[in-house]
Amino acid sequence: MYISRLLIFALAALLFLPSALMADAASGGSDVGVLFNGLILLVVLVCFFVAMKIFSLLRGGELASGWQMLAIAFIILCLGQLIDLMATLEIGGLNQAIVATVRLAGVFLLLLGVVRIKKVLS
Repeated sequence: MYISRLLIFALAALLFLPSALMADAASGGSDVGVLFNGLILLVVLVCFFVAMKIFSLLRGGELASGWQMLAIAFIILCLGQLIDLMATLEIGGLNQAIVATVRLAGVFLLLLGVVRIKKVLS
């Protein structure tokens, strides 16, 4: 139910994207970048909560460690997205090297979680 609502919200946001792009080009700002960063942050948070729900349902089984790694990876990706949002809004003097490092750590942990789940399932 939540996923269908999220998809409907994302499709509705994409309908208004051309007008947002025109407004962004006229104002010279980065409103669309902030919009996409916020949307990606929302999707990563939903992925984290879904991974935590699956992890809690497994109750310490063999797959639990893989899903726990996925949940931690989504938290790290959320942190990277939050840092990217702060860098886009020029808050705190953050640069893109920090964003890339945090995202790389999150994606690496995501890969390890998927490999662990695949190893258990095969």
